[in-house]
Amino acid sequence: MIFSRKAHEIVSKDENWINSKPLTLADLKGKPVLLDFWTYSCINCLRTLPSMKAMWKKYEGKVMIIGIHTPEFDFEKELENVKDAVKRLEIDYPVLSDPERKNWDNYGNQYWPRSALINGKGEIIKDHIGESGYDELDTAIMNELGIAGEEISEEMKSYPLGLSPETYAGKRRNNGIGSSMVCTKQGCQYYDPGKHEDNVIYLAGDWNQEDEFLEFRGDKGYMTYKFLASEVNVVMDGNGTAEVLLNHKPLTKDAGKHVSKSKVKVDHADMYNIINLDKAENAELEIVPFKGLKVYAYTFG
Repeated sequence: MIFSRKAHEIVSKDENWINSKPLTLADLKGKPVLLDFWTYSCINCLRTLPSMKAMWKKYEGKVMIIGIHTPEFDFEKELENVKDAVKRLEIDYPVLSDPERKNWDNYGNQYWPRSALINGKGEIIKDHIGESGYDELDTAIMNELGIAGEEISEEMKSYPLGLSPETYAGKRRNNGIGSSMVCTKQGCQYYDPGKHEDNVIYLAGDWNQEDEFLEFRGDKGYMTYKFLASEVNVVMDGNGTAEVLLNHKPLTKDAGKHVSKSKVKVDHADMYNIINLDKAENAELEIVPFKGLKVYAYTFG
């Protein structure tokens, strides 16, 4: 869906603004405004942050950037979680936490990330979807300001054909678990069939599937997923340390930034970078959980 030509006024509660007093387009009339719809557990959104920060620094005082934080999961609706993420990610420009998705709905948005460049007349002059192409937004800003110069530098990523898709664990958006579940008087257990298809979650042990996540409730078990990618991120929550294996072996040089000695410490709801390979490969990630681990989604790059 394409944004309409006319920009919509920002809808907000005063207490939901971070790094700024409450702002409106009416207050900013005459100045270009870049609205960026994002959420902090979205890897595609996080990859845009260097470009957003570069533009904020480049056009200090000339362009207003507003990050409209629109939650994908319930834990991202909590204002304190958003504040922590903004601080952790070192974002200096204004961010509006929009837990009810009011601005997302007003703009008819369907994507993370998505940006709208609004001119001083309140018209949308550039609508951009996805994690790359922010150099085009930068060019549009320079044209609007009537200045010349070099575009911001942007790290461009290319992805192989057949890259594993974002895969959700909760029953609301999950397309099916590959394991069978057997229930007795003692409870229900998932049993791994042993043969795994690509892009399907397989479980062993006592897992409970809620709307948004799978939660491990037993003492022994695992979750496994065959993928094609060079980077694997997992959105998780809980308080403990999980073991991660690649092709049934401990992670070494292929470990992501949140993994140490083939273990990932989970202490808050967030996206955890688990695997970073030199190039995209077909491989299998196994997570050996602690009791109470919640897994929301897998994302790939």
